Amino acid sequence: MTVVVPCDGNETRLAVKAFMEKMGPCYLRTGRCAVENITDTVSGYEFELGKGAVLTKGKDVTLIACGLMVQEALKAQKLLKEEGIQACVIDMHTIKPIDQELILRAAKNTGAIVTCEEHNVIGGLGSAVAEVMARADIYASQEFVGVEDVFGHSGHAFDLLEKYGLSPKAIVEKARKAIERKKDF
Repeated sequence: MTVVVPCDGNETRLAVKAFMEKMGPCYLRTGRCAVENITDTVSGYEFELGKGAVLTKGKDVTLIACGLMVQEALKAQKLLKEEGIQACVIDMHTIKPIDQELILRAAKNTGAIVTCEEHNVIGGLGSAVAEVMARADIYASQEFVGVEDVFGHSGHAFDLLEKYGLSPKAIVEKARKAIERKKDF
């Protein structure tokens, strides 16, 4: 089963087109609110199933995000830049099969990873990233931004992001923590 969580309308269109050309079952997880299109403005962006897209380069921490959290990670990247922290932002639109090569390269390059997802922290993007690193026996400090295994409530999507700690501010805090933890090794 191929699982894709696109970050914007452009990426959704590209994913559906790729699904039509692929044999086998596919699942597309989309959000309910309108988000800013970003992938059609990123220089060199290409969509390929199973391959994440590097949206910004950085040497201090890697923010790996999917869905609408990609936009939140880009906002966090700008806040981190103001502090002198260079964050790489990866749009990991395909959760399964996940881009193992890109994850391992990010772990080696920055030594600190923050996964950002609008999903439970158990069994989602963060777990998949941790599993890739564990199987390759490559370590990077990792922090998880996602729903902390609590019962969800209904409401306006962006209000819920704030309620559940899925904001750029929360990403920045986790990035600082991941950077600090990598100094212990």
